[in-house]
Amino acid sequence: MKRDLKKHCQVGIRYISDLKILKRALKGIFPTPLLKKGFLVWNKIKIQTIDKFLFPEYRINRNQFLIFREDYPYRKAGIKVNTMPDGDEKVFMKAWDNWTQEEFLLFFSEPCWIEPDFGWAIVQPNRIVYYSLGVSRTWFQRKPNLLKFLRRKNIIKLKMAISLRDSGEENYFHFYNDVLSKLFFLQHHGVDVKVHPVIVKKKLWDKEYFQYFREHVPLLKSLHWIIQDEQYIQCDSVYFCKPLTHRLDLWNDILKFFPAISSTHSYDRIFLTRQKGRLRFLENMNEIETVCRAHRLVVLDTDELNLEEQVKAFANAKLIVGIHGAGLTNIVFCRNACTVLELFPPPEYDYLPYHYMMLAIMRGNVYRAMIGEPGHKKYSGGFCISPEKLSRELSNIVV
Repeated sequence: MKRDLKKHCQVGIRYISDLKILKRALKGIFPTPLLKKGFLVWNKIKIQTIDKFLFPEYRINRNQFLIFREDYPYRKAGIKVNTMPDGDEKVFMKAWDNWTQEEFLLFFSEPCWIEPDFGWAIVQPNRIVYYSLGVSRTWFQRKPNLLKFLRRKNIIKLKMAISLRDSGEENYFHFYNDVLSKLFFLQHHGVDVKVHPVIVKKKLWDKEYFQYFREHVPLLKSLHWIIQDEQYIQCDSVYFCKPLTHRLDLWNDILKFFPAISSTHSYDRIFLTRQKGRLRFLENMNEIETVCRAHRLVVLDTDELNLEEQVKAFANAKLIVGIHGAGLTNIVFCRNACTVLELFPPPEYDYLPYHYMMLAIMRGNVYRAMIGEPGHKKYSGGFCISPEKLSRELSNIVV
């Protein structure tokens, strides 16, 4: 039987190697957004078929949770959609009004393995703990590699741990909203985060903004970090949790520890752009830059700024216009209320999310949205914003 398993593993490894070669070839031929859309279709099919066999769910009863509840995050952010002018923007905002989300705290006392790729907890032989990730049932969340799990060799053994692993953990916004927030959520509910090892993904650990926070925030500096790269982490017991998204009290907990930074090089009117290599960008940016100059907006790309430079730039902002993306997270560093105008690709691009709308309103800012028009490079993430429409909108904003 061991010989058969070894043979199957060898076949699987060759298959994975061939698949990686195919992926590299496809990336060289097709635009990333188109490949991403294709992946999402495939992953949705895979979740409903293959994954159910390879990774059956480890069932958890409600009475096993220390905390479990459902709520309406969009409503709790104080968004009053009915007061907005009628239009496409109002339609997509209204769609989130009945959205519910789980908030939970689980002390999982069954021995399990935290796999390195996505942070799933696996109970032998191959059962997955869905509550090891905050948004585990979404159609974009990938499952781990079963063959890789069966062949695991690089192992860290822990008696008890806290897992900060989660979907989107390497993203600047999700770092605050879905990773750091867990530490304060645990503390609110009596879990001493300083006495247990805390698991974090190496790719997040290596981010400049993570290291900046770790060096400047006493709580983060005092923790016993387990930096997970290719290792499988074997835990006798582990804490998993997910706070409700966009909880103002948790954001305030995070930001109150942020060191004071001089507002030198701050701007009062900012336009956030994105490079063409990103998943969303403006094809007619040259025209939009002309509008920005006319309305005294400074064009910034946060990819070109470190964390301290971003904080300085946004400290005194009164108007922020930006393409939807992680750079808009920096509205939390504005010292006073400002107006936020978020630019979205058209609805047929299937990407009209709530993140910065909720964040802006939750923080007491005035929020507006503008939906763009299809571009010639829509399969590469490009779209257009009407210069005339943007100019009219900016003329109506008083700052």
